[in-house]
Amino acid sequence: MRMVVVLTCVVSVSAWAADPSVKEIAQKARERGGLNWSSLKAELKVVTTAGDGRVKEQQLVTSSRNVAGKTRTVSRFISPVGVAGVAVLVVEGGPGVADDISLYLPKLKRVRKVAPTERGKSFMDTDFSYADLGGSGAKDDDFSKTGDEKVDGRDTWVIEGKPGDASPYGQVKLWVDKATFVPLRAEYQDKDGKLLKRYHTLSLKAFKGRTLAASMQMENVQTHSKTVLTVLSLDDSALGDDAFTEQALERG
Repeated sequence: MRMVVVLTCVVSVSAWAADPSVKEIAQKARERGGLNWSSLKAELKVVTTAGDGRVKEQQLVTSSRNVAGKTRTVSRFISPVGVAGVAVLVVEGGPGVADDISLYLPKLKRVRKVAPTERGKSFMDTDFSYADLGGSGAKDDDFSKTGDEKVDGRDTWVIEGKPGDASPYGQVKLWVDKATFVPLRAEYQDKDGKLLKRYHTLSLKAFKGRTLAASMQMENVQTHSKTVLTVLSLDDSALGDDAFTEQALERG
C-alpha cells in the first residue's frame, strides 16, 4: 500500500457500499497513491525545514503512466543546480510484492536499485523516505478499519495496520477521505512502536474531473523537521511508455 497519496479521481461514495470494506478503501487509496500522477505531469516545490530552522528548497517534475498493467512513476529534480538531473523511477510491484525503486545520480552517470534495507533513508534530504515513494508489498488483509473521524471538517475512515516487511515502519494509521478516497492524514510508528512521522494533506484542488492534494506536509516528530510539497503546475503528460524505464533515466 502506498502511504503518501497526492492525487485522486473524484469518486462518489454512493458508487460503493454504504460501509465499504478495508480492502475496498485500501484499493482506492492505493490506485491513487504515492506520486501517482496517472497520465499527468506535475511540477512540485519541495521545502524542507530542519529542526534547527534551516530551510532548503528544491523543485522536481513527476509523471506517471500505466505500462503493461503496472503503474510507473518517474520524478526528476530540476533545481537547485546541485541536485538537477537526479531522477527516481518507481515500478508497481503488485499484490504482496514491494514496488521496485531505481535512482539515477548524474554525478555517477548510472542507475542503481534502492535496496529494501535502504527504504527507511531520507529521500533527497527531505522528511519523505524512499518507502513513502512506493508500496511496501503490504496486503490489504494486514489493515483493519478502526473507526470514523472528521479531519479538517471532512468525514474519514480510519484504517491501520502493518505496512509489510519491506517498510521501515512498524505500524501505519491512515485517515481516508470518504468523498474522494484521499488519505488526509497518516501517522507512522517506527519498529519500536514510537511515533516517527505525521503526514497531512494541507489543501485539495480539482483538476479536469479529479481531486488532488495541492499541498501536503510530512513531519518527523523525532527530529522536529518537516517537508512541504506544493503543486506548482499540472498538465497532461506527453510521455510514452519508453520514458518510464531505467534507460530513460540515464538519457535525461
